[in-house]
Amino acid sequence: MRPGRPQDEDRSRAEPGKTGYDGARTVLRFNHELLARVRTELNLTQEAAAAAVGVDVRTYRRYESGAVNEAAEGFVVRNASRRRLLVQLSRELGISESELVVAAAPAQEVPTRAGWRPCHAHTLPRARHFVGREEALALLREPSRRVIAVVAIGGAGKTALVERFVAALGEGPHAGGLFVWSFYDDTRVEAFFAAATKYFAAAEVPAGERPQALQEALASGPPHVLVLDGLEVLQGSGLDDSTYGRIADGSLRRLLMSAARGLGAARVIVTTRFEPTDLQAWDGAGLTTLRLGGLSPAEGSALLERWGLAASASLRPLVDRVGGHALSVAMLGSYAGTFLDGDGERAQAIALEPAARDDVQARRLLAVLAAYARALAPEERDLVARLALFPAGADVELLARLAAAGGAVAGALAGLEAGQLGPIVARLERLGLVARAAPRRYTAHPFVAEYFRSLLDAPPAAIHEVERAHLVARLDVHRPGPHADERLDTYEALLVHTLRAGRVGEAASIYFRSLGGFSHLGLQLGAMSRGARIVREFAEAGDPSRMTTALEPGRRARLVYDWGLYAGALGDLAQASRCYRINGSLAREAGNLEALTTSLRALAYTERLAGALTEALQLCETAAEVAIRAEAPGDAARALALQARVLHDLGRVDAAEACFDRTRALGDRPFARRSFWAAEHALGLGRLATARAEIEGNLAGLHELGWAGHRAHAETILGTLALADEEPDTDRASDHLIRAREWTTATGEIEVVLRCHALEAQICLAERRFADAERAIRGGLVLAETCGFGLFAVDFNNLALTRALAVGIRVTEAAAQALAVASSRTTYAWGLADALHLAGLAALATGAEARELLTRAEALRTTLQHPQLAATRAALARADR
Repeated sequence: MRPGRPQDEDRSRAEPGKTGYDGARTVLRFNHELLARVRTELNLTQEAAAAAVGVDVRTYRRYESGAVNEAAEGFVVRNASRRRLLVQLSRELGISESELVVAAAPAQEVPTRAGWRPCHAHTLPRARHFVGREEALALLREPSRRVIAVVAIGGAGKTALVERFVAALGEGPHAGGLFVWSFYDDTRVEAFFAAATKYFAAAEVPAGERPQALQEALASGPPHVLVLDGLEVLQGSGLDDSTYGRIADGSLRRLLMSAARGLGAARVIVTTRFEPTDLQAWDGAGLTTLRLGGLSPAEGSALLERWGLAASASLRPLVDRVGGHALSVAMLGSYAGTFLDGDGERAQAIALEPAARDDVQARRLLAVLAAYARALAPEERDLVARLALFPAGADVELLARLAAAGGAVAGALAGLEAGQLGPIVARLERLGLVARAAPRRYTAHPFVAEYFRSLLDAPPAAIHEVERAHLVARLDVHRPGPHADERLDTYEALLVHTLRAGRVGEAASIYFRSLGGFSHLGLQLGAMSRGARIVREFAEAGDPSRMTTALEPGRRARLVYDWGLYAGALGDLAQASRCYRINGSLAREAGNLEALTTSLRALAYTERLAGALTEALQLCETAAEVAIRAEAPGDAARALALQARVLHDLGRVDAAEACFDRTRALGDRPFARRSFWAAEHALGLGRLATARAEIEGNLAGLHELGWAGHRAHAETILGTLALADEEPDTDRASDHLIRAREWTTATGEIEVVLRCHALEAQICLAERRFADAERAIRGGLVLAETCGFGLFAVDFNNLALTRALAVGIRVTEAAAQALAVASSRTTYAWGLADALHLAGLAALATGAEARELLTRAEALRTTLQHPQLAATRAALARADR
């Protein structure tokens, strides 16, 4: 053990007044605020400061951001390099070490934000008139409700209810934060995380760390409120093979599941048409479902009066005729109050029963809107019809561009300028037909938009063509590989309008050429959410089996395949598998054997992560057979290498060895993942030098190709190797972990995040930092379980048992859990062997089952040629005594 390394958890801190930072009791922290202030005063950039003290800029930034202050341990100097850096910081910046490393304030003295002002990332449309709903509002105000889902059909008043709740809270300052986001206005989940994290964490957080940082900020103590309007745009409808109510984005799904479990005093309020089935396990506990019905006859009558109808006995029948549907009542009131002089009797003449739709509420509302449309001026009617083509809304400038286009595109708006359009929009807002989504942006309710789109007297494609041309003028579409988020946003908008303009082939070219497809968006930029959202645009109803037939089959297949890659990276293994199966069907239809073997291999990889090892093996075997038939030795080598890795997982180590030999016999030089699989096989058998050589021989090539995600995977293996040495080197392992997290920090790719959690936990256990180990294990386990990464779930439960044995707390419970999870996946031989061994150690204290468990562990580890077989045999000898 090197000098300065903590020996156990009770002797890992300096005693007050003692020299050094490795003693006991006093928790220290690195004074990063002082470091940042002094650097700024010296007029140094972070790059210049890093060069002055002799470290890379990323390392320097960890100090200046405070990332070196660990959650439970504070700031620990456990190696010579950290000591040297403190000396250099003191020397170069003129700060004494006693100022840089200070005693942490007790928990109750940590300063908190004095007051929180609400952040309205989107302005919720305000109902012109609002009545009733007192019980629903009272429920929204209850502080004990963790997640409230306001569920109702369209037009029932979900958004109006939540807007009224938010408005009643006022502008603060409040004890906790209030953040409002509308997915109707912006479906980009990554944009939501960027804005919400910046608000709640009061800091700029790298993209890949935002979901976790947001959870931590929400759980920090203050009674925060997060409002998410329009969740249904990200949920499955239950049609076209989609799962009813399932949230498509994994990071958002995990956030809401964590909120249902409990994030401090934080509350989340969502509005949606579909019940959030991902949260059903917490229904009645962490989840409260508020099913919003129609207005009562009294409430509906009061609303009609607010719109200017004279109080009379005729109002209640009007409310009854539309079933109390809030939007229908409001539209009736607005129409009658504006065009019928508030005469409720004349409003009764509207025919509400034409069989236009199966949905009774929608049918009646459409009848009201039809009467309304006939009464509007032509320019008002045409403006709403054009606004209806833009679900996220449009500003007056966009409407002015349409008016300037003339002809059918402009309709009755022809010749009108922005200054003339503004008052028209303002009148429509007063009438309740459009709502303000931002200071200069307006939108129409989906029901209203649906009807007015039917009145459009111009091809929608021609209108989108105007906006497409506007965006083209802002971009050089032939320049490949945009990087800046703003530029990516513009490219994405261009793609969407190009697609809606009917130029499907051009839209695909923007994705594959200008944006670079998965090879650029995914492998290099890590823009997984964006990529998944873009490819979804090419599929009807967001269903990968209904990819547009306007594209030739090869391009359709590539889009579905990329969709699978994005879904897998985002942790949605079920969607990834579905995409690969669809891609395989398309490849079979086309007779494209090389595409088929690629699809089968990707599916096998995904099923392996999910823990379906038997199916993964069968898929690998089929992929190899197809590749050999196609005379594609490279594809055959990849399939065989993955097959060998799955055989290793299954505990068939000799067969795995033979399969790797077959791969090499094809003349293949292992690279990237197939090299990683060979290295992990060697590592599992204790052949550390072989494993290290495999990985280190890949790094230069991966760097040259820009495959940062693969490099991160490689770094996690090298970190594990550093801990597997006879003298575990946690410093070197930590360096590899930092480099791996450069990718997860930027992207949040789930598999690599899980690998990083596992490596961090192993480092913490080796350094006896058990509180930090628990945090890393818990984070990894929750992620593995919610995303369905079966093998990782087994491994994290085994790590949890390892920690429990080390601290001697809740050992029996951890052993039972680890055994149960490993026994549910008996095909994962390595995970089961480790669980049996660890559970046997746990049972040694009582002796009840120790011998049986350790005997089973010995038999399995013998078959596996496990490098720790001797440890099992030693434990078994103790049990026999």
